[in-house]
Amino acid sequence: MKSVIREKVLNIINNKRKEIINFAQNLVQIPSVTGEEGEIQKFIAKKLKDLGLELDVFEINLEELSKHPFFVPLEEYRKTYKNRPNVVGILKGKGIGKSLILMGHVDTVPVENKSLWKHDPFGGEIENGKLYGRGALDQKGGIAAQIMALESIIEAGISLKGDVILENTIEEEAGGNGALACAVKGYAADAGIYTEPSGYIIGISNRGAQFFRIIVPGIATGIEAKWGTPNAIEKAIYLYNAIDNFSLMRQVEAKKFPSYKYYILEEEDIQYLPFGTKDKELVEIINQNIIPTSVCKIHAGVWPSSTPEQCILEGSLECLPEEDIREVRERFKEYIMQVSKMDPWLRNNPPKIEWFGLWFESCITDLNHPIIKITQKNCNEITGVTPKLKGGGGSDLRCLVKYAKTPSIVFGGGIGGNAHGIDEYLELESLINSTKILALNILDWCGIENY
Repeated sequence: MKSVIREKVLNIINNKRKEIINFAQNLVQIPSVTGEEGEIQKFIAKKLKDLGLELDVFEINLEELSKHPFFVPLEEYRKTYKNRPNVVGILKGKGIGKSLILMGHVDTVPVENKSLWKHDPFGGEIENGKLYGRGALDQKGGIAAQIMALESIIEAGISLKGDVILENTIEEEAGGNGALACAVKGYAADAGIYTEPSGYIIGISNRGAQFFRIIVPGIATGIEAKWGTPNAIEKAIYLYNAIDNFSLMRQVEAKKFPSYKYYILEEEDIQYLPFGTKDKELVEIINQNIIPTSVCKIHAGVWPSSTPEQCILEGSLECLPEEDIREVRERFKEYIMQVSKMDPWLRNNPPKIEWFGLWFESCITDLNHPIIKITQKNCNEITGVTPKLKGGGGSDLRCLVKYAKTPSIVFGGGIGGNAHGIDEYLELESLINSTKILALNILDWCGIENY
């Protein structure tokens, strides 16, 4: 009987192929840059209501959430939480079964220069089996797959034993306070699947991360006095190079951690990378930078012929799942201060280090958790591929694992490319496959009460 039920659900998904693709198109056609998620959440809420799910549409309580130790204070992205709700849909189980959260984020990064796109970033255009548009891969494909997977089970007339919770969250691109708010509100389950794009790879962890700012002092003076005056830019370059050395030391340290091997990519993994070009050189570059520490923003000076009073370096510091980001940042601070003591000027005029904006705790799911085995089995059934386990960068996975106490994986967002870039796209065959795999996961995990 179980095989008959599975076959019926898969047949429904095959018959709904155009509908699934159209739903993903509709999501792409609704702009939802971080801070402007209201319209897409209305669209999703209506869809979930039409499916007969219990709805919880709630705006984040900033005063309450900001008390959480890992609230992310990126105020430049957060004008207000009004009219930017999280949307949670719940299908209650009819028996005693295991519960499952399927979570995805509805927000996207902005489109910087629309004229560089071949395809309208909000047109939902399809060409050569690919859906183009901002958020198509990151991660409206995952949102479409998780909703349509559950819709197919409902259409099949199946009653599940365990609950299914669909979390459609805001603000992932600016730190993840939407997912954090769901955890704080009490949403938890026996397992979770975060439908970020991972291709046919299962994400089992995320790195911790922390933005840093280093304010390097100098003396403001006219350009004529440059050689006799401490120049903040030159001192910042000294620290920039020291940070590169710190990063190299961290790469050596990474090898002692058990999770290290899950961050090493192989050539066959290239096809599943959502960012950048898909060539072999990218794999080598990533494998040399398992725990990134990098300066990505520099600002100094107010006038072309005056040396600056200060130079500001901003960047990101990361850690592996076995590490605590708070301990790593203290090591980084101590390192910068020790290096500064080796410079005659900085010894007596030390830089100021600030932690700001985005910060993530690291997390990892038990590698023997049954949701992993179920996903591997079902992915192999649908695609012929048994997904490998891999570690990931900072993401909302931590909100499920750490704060909702829900063992979770990253899977189901499909295959594509150019996430955050020009002509972002999702491969439509992977969208259909993801929908099938998620549907089978729901059946296997939650159990079938009656049919």
